[in-house]
Amino acid sequence: MELVSLMRTMGSLATVLGLLAGALWIVRRYDIQLPGRAVTKPGRSGRRVELIERIQLDQKRSVVLIRRDDREHLFVLHPDRATVLETRILRAEERQAFQDMVLCPSLDGDWYNA
Repeated sequence: MELVSLMRTMGSLATVLGLLAGALWIVRRYDIQLPGRAVTKPGRSGRRVELIERIQLDQKRSVVLIRRDDREHLFVLHPDRATVLETRILRAEERQAFQDMVLCPSLDGDWYNA
């Protein structure tokens, strides 16, 4: 009786592992989006939001850098809310172009730029 019970247990384990392997193959083959899968693949068109980086601060909080339409936004994620630290972060090229731009020549002086 022990051999039959052992064979039944091993067969059940093999069946469960086979079903899990099949489900994983289907998810990878058809690129099914699972919950919690936020990173987009490069080269995919039509996507406006991309997770750039996530750093875990402690067990409950993390810092997230997200790019949306060529702008970066920095958040702190808490268990019950998200806090915006910085928004519309400019890249170095954009920052230099913005600083070189003179909106009104009469206001372009040391007193205004201070």
